[in-house]
Amino acid sequence: MNRTAALVLATAGILVAGVGAEAADVYEDPRAGFTVPSPAGWQLTQEHGYARFSREGVDAEVFVVAAPGSAEQVNAAAIQLLIDSELGAEFIDRPLQASPIQLASGTWTQRIYQRDDKLIASISMERDGMTSVVVTEATQAEFIGAVNAAVNAILMGFEFREGDQAQDDTLHLRHDVTFDSGSIPLAGTLTLPEADGPHPAVILISGSGAQDRDGRNPALPRYRPMRWIADNLAAHGIATLRFDERGIGESQGDHLTATTADLADDNEAALRYLLARPEIDPERIGLLGHSEGGVIAAMVAARNPDVAFVINMAGSAVPYSEVVVRQVELIAKASGLAADEVAVMRERQIQAMEHAEAGEWEKVREIVKQGTLEQIARLPEAQAAALGDPNELAGRQADAEIAGMKTPWMQFFMSYDPRPDWQRITVPVLAVFGGLDTQVDAAQNRPALEAALRRAGNRDVTVRIVEDANHLFQKACTGSPEEYAVLGPGLHDEFLEIVTGWISERFGR
Repeated sequence: MNRTAALVLATAGILVAGVGAEAADVYEDPRAGFTVPSPAGWQLTQEHGYARFSREGVDAEVFVVAAPGSAEQVNAAAIQLLIDSELGAEFIDRPLQASPIQLASGTWTQRIYQRDDKLIASISMERDGMTSVVVTEATQAEFIGAVNAAVNAILMGFEFREGDQAQDDTLHLRHDVTFDSGSIPLAGTLTLPEADGPHPAVILISGSGAQDRDGRNPALPRYRPMRWIADNLAAHGIATLRFDERGIGESQGDHLTATTADLADDNEAALRYLLARPEIDPERIGLLGHSEGGVIAAMVAARNPDVAFVINMAGSAVPYSEVVVRQVELIAKASGLAADEVAVMRERQIQAMEHAEAGEWEKVREIVKQGTLEQIARLPEAQAAALGDPNELAGRQADAEIAGMKTPWMQFFMSYDPRPDWQRITVPVLAVFGGLDTQVDAAQNRPALEAALRRAGNRDVTVRIVEDANHLFQKACTGSPEEYAVLGPGLHDEFLEIVTGWISERFGR
């Protein structure tokens, strides 16, 4: 549910000798056999030997470059060429963080550096003697406000052209489609069962953050929930439509300025598109939304009588101000903090939300800064020392948090109460929660959802809890977000069985 601001940067570019400076939509390298798209709103310029991504109003650039050599050699050369030629080995060889990232394209190494008030992020991967690097320098606020989304979009669009053989046997059932949401062209995939139609169909709606039609999260490159759900439903005679969110992948528009209401409009356009497809039964079209996508499903269903059913996959039924307080509490507990520390964090989050809703940003800043200082104080001495001046770091963190709170998405979400929309839904509803979910707590949201649907007079409501599933419906141990990246890929079998069986029972033929 929460839109995190974690720094996750990865993609690649290839050194193309002799390419003059020119604007382009896609950076393509025929030698290495891959393409990199320009994120929505960003300008891609092919310089002599590298690609530069820039955006008006953003005081930061993202570069992609590659050259023959080891990851260490090309990483150092890229930083010196594109960031600062005076940065020497003493700086480059000592990143604050160096960690592997498993992506569909291979294993990359992410290096994070801090220089004054800015972060330098560099990701590299060596492949067939060629090392590709993406490198950028920006303040934390810039990362959260613009740069992170741009790099994530590049990551999700990075594609080796020779990689088609890795696609599975159901590829022939998937059809690339486009449709318009107002003036915004959106691109997606319509997955159809092998049998003749018309079929029941489900529009799949991803959770918060910039996500493509597969529901990919750049921090979890092997996690593709919407693709897995689509393939599973197709095998049981159910069609699906999933699409790149506006400004992501092949869809146009600007994701940075989009609110949940805007994304609901896009899914309403998807509904209109499916209603016109001859392979789809117009009386058996439903919505399945994960996390924020569950909220979007409620918004769309509440105002569209053509929606035949709704599946809420860990979506909230109480206001965000309540969700985030419980979220902070549960994540802190799952992380092993003592009860008194958890209580302090909970109270601090309550105060921060109250001040944020009132626009009292200086008070929010002090609360966040104090919390960051306490986190630094709990670190081992050597690790804390490597972060530099704690007051300076805490101040930057507070500024970054506030920048995130002031985005259009967060401003809308902080003011939105999902209960009135749930109170208007009378079609069949399936709600599935993870028993170990620390982001959308079943104990908090289930009663509110059931109460809202009772007020609607809804008599067909099914609520199921997958006890050992986390917020991503992975089979989990603690439910902490820190665990997401180390769990195996794939959705919990019980979750898939619940969804498939429920749709088939009510809307199959």
